Amino acid sequence: MAESDFGVNVSAARPGEVSVTIEVAYRPPTDHVPKGWTLEASGTFVAATLLRVETPDGIVHDEFPDFAQIILPSEMTYRMFRKFRDDTGLEQHLFELTPAMILDAQGRPARFETIQRAQPDPDAVTRWEVACPTSTPGTSVMVNGSGADRAEALRAVVDNGLNLLHSETPDAGPRSPIFVALGGEFAWVRGFGDPELSTSDLAQVVLDGIEGERRSAVERAAAFSTRSSRPPVKYSTQSSSVTQQWNRIVAWLENTIPNYVVTGADETRIADAQRRTGVEWPSELIELFRCVDGLPREPWMVLFPKYELFGLDAMLEDRAMMTDIWQTGDAENDPDRVISTTAGEAAWTFLDEFIPIAGMDGYFLFVDTRPGELNGCVTVFDKVNSDDAGPQWLSISALLDDLATSLETGTPFDGGWRHAIVDGRLEWGI
Repeated sequence: MAESDFGVNVSAARPGEVSVTIEVAYRPPTDHVPKGWTLEASGTFVAATLLRVETPDGIVHDEFPDFAQIILPSEMTYRMFRKFRDDTGLEQHLFELTPAMILDAQGRPARFETIQRAQPDPDAVTRWEVACPTSTPGTSVMVNGSGADRAEALRAVVDNGLNLLHSETPDAGPRSPIFVALGGEFAWVRGFGDPELSTSDLAQVVLDGIEGERRSAVERAAAFSTRSSRPPVKYSTQSSSVTQQWNRIVAWLENTIPNYVVTGADETRIADAQRRTGVEWPSELIELFRCVDGLPREPWMVLFPKYELFGLDAMLEDRAMMTDIWQTGDAENDPDRVISTTAGEAAWTFLDEFIPIAGMDGYFLFVDTRPGELNGCVTVFDKVNSDDAGPQWLSISALLDDLATSLETGTPFDGGWRHAIVDGRLEWGI
């Protein structure tokens, strides 16, 4: 972290995505360091204009609405913390900003003459930066400057990178990382510790690293866009095999409830049921009914905490009832409403594409057969808020995986439900 003419510059400690959190704290500053975080820097500055977060490529991020609450001018006391997620390796930055109003002699906000800095001509100079870890764990050193053009800036990066590495970590091997930046682009590169590489070779290493980071940034942006556009799923269990997960459940039932026999539907019954729904079924839905066509009536019990598992007949009957009730009401009350045709998005009604696989008293688990990335997801439907709760599991196999794990290990299922065997039957409680 370093101060520059343009504000406070913060660089990532290693390659990868960085998460930034900013807390505007209206309380006296303290020396407390949050558990698991490392204090990287602290200081003060005067905020005379609205604060903003800007990346080296000139993009201003407006995800921090608390900046607008700061009364200007204010003296800002800042502390910057850093930590790394053990599970994902994500680098996290936390900025704590404590504002103190600057008042004039009359007790009014002081007036500041803000200086408009001349912005450098990007065609005239190229800013550069080099940083490398030191021999002290968790610390690094950085130098920066500008060159008359990109070629001069590149030469400065190579020269300063070599000097930094040799002075700060003289025993570094050929794979020791160096952070480099040219203009608004940056990368972590390796090779500065390799004595066989010439300065020309290292210049190419820098350019290749920046080009690689550029491609990675595009891929990350595309991945983030995909994640942002996809409706969230409550449980993160991944899809696998319906048959595999159902066999785990059957094995548990056989060991726990004597003489409890579960059978599936034949291909003719499944094909007829699918034809009667008038929609195309995901393969996992077909596979489910091959495994189980409803549970035995004796002993009667619910496989899920709040829902009775349906066979084909019960599914068709309840689906016909729900589509009739909800779609008739829609036609009468809001005939012009536009309903989403993408799986996982709330429809606020019971669509033909919803296939209930379990239910009780007007509440259902249904499979969403609409097209889209979440085709086949399992969603909750209730008689008050319809499908507002959104997708719960990515697929039937993910649902069954969670259920099987809960039955086998006793861990909570679906938000805290635990099972017990009472009088020879499965029961659930919170």
